[in-house]
Amino acid sequence: MDANAFPMIDEGQFRLQQQMGVPLVEVRGDLDISNADKFEAILNGVMSSVPREVIVSLVHATYFDSRGIHTLLRFADRLSHNEGQLLVVAPAGTSPRRILDIARVQQLIPMFDSVDQALTSLSSSV
Repeated sequence: MDANAFPMIDEGQFRLQQQMGVPLVEVRGDLDISNADKFEAILNGVMSSVPREVIVSLVHATYFDSRGIHTLLRFADRLSHNEGQLLVVAPAGTSPRRILDIARVQQLIPMFDSVDQALTSLSSSV
């Protein structure tokens, strides 16, 4: 993947950058019906380069509702059709992780406590 494929984008609550060549979308603050379309647009922009893996970090998310869950599930499905994988960072004990656990999202999308753990899992699966 071209190192310049993803210039850092900071859209207020959503930040797109690269970590070790992997697209990383960070969510800060609330992710709900009021901004889920903007979040989805950023994820769609990532898809334009057909990445193998994408990490979404919810470490700094303060609120996360069903619209956010649906957006993640749709994006994971789109990635899998292109033989890609979505990894979600939501530390244990945080509100986003509890919501994702209740919805059993971890059965469909790998969950990690940190971006480093997610990146390590990618390098160990190569």
